[in-house]
Amino acid sequence: MHYIFILFLLLISAPTLAKQKLVFATHTRPPLSLYLKEVMQEALSPYAITVEVIEMPGSRVIAQVNNGEVDGDLCRVKNFTEISDDDTSNYLRVNEAMVLTEIVMITLANKKIIRPITRESINLGKVAFQRGSKTIRLHVDEQNRVALSTSLQVLEMVANNRVDAAIMFESVAQDLLSNSPELNEQLLIQRPALTAFHLYAYLNKKHADLVPKLEFSLRDLKKNGFLEKTAAKYHVIPAAL
Repeated sequence: MHYIFILFLLLISAPTLAKQKLVFATHTRPPLSLYLKEVMQEALSPYAITVEVIEMPGSRVIAQVNNGEVDGDLCRVKNFTEISDDDTSNYLRVNEAMVLTEIVMITLANKKIIRPITRESINLGKVAFQRGSKTIRLHVDEQNRVALSTSLQVLEMVANNRVDAAIMFESVAQDLLSNSPELNEQLLIQRPALTAFHLYAYLNKKHADLVPKLEFSLRDLKKNGFLEKTAAKYHVIPAAL
């Protein structure tokens, strides 16, 4: 009888235990996704919630977050629900930015470019980018787009002189170049950045009660220096207070 009672307690507590993990989907790649996961985990730890992050194509992220298959979208731009072509009616923004990200142009190191770097100057030739990010794609005119499956393929297209330039998140470009001496010698991240913007987490509406808690935690992490310290580890730019 004693063992039956213990089993009963375990069974009725299982749903409660399951609620202690939130699953976020993201279309971003390391190191940015690693930084965001660490920040999100720290922000949710006061509420005894663990975080799991799943990488998938951008369109799948939106569908699964909006229909509640996963709990949240790890990062999107502030006006994402306004510009998205997909249904985001169940998206709730956590109104505290997590990171400032830059979109940069990468060319051959010896290439002469027209300055200032603008949408118009980038579109003077073929431009490679990783498919899945509407924010990046919108900077490239349709006739100039060369969409590829990975960021590494994007940089290799530039190195092999098969496109005129590439655009991608600066943190991703830095990570790839630091891990590839050959590409680092051949290519150059052109400055200044084409644009910069903050990224925000989004939750499915079923977690509306968590939004103010997350906002409070993220502000606290900015005040105590956690965001700045973690950003330095992953070579990204933390969002300021």
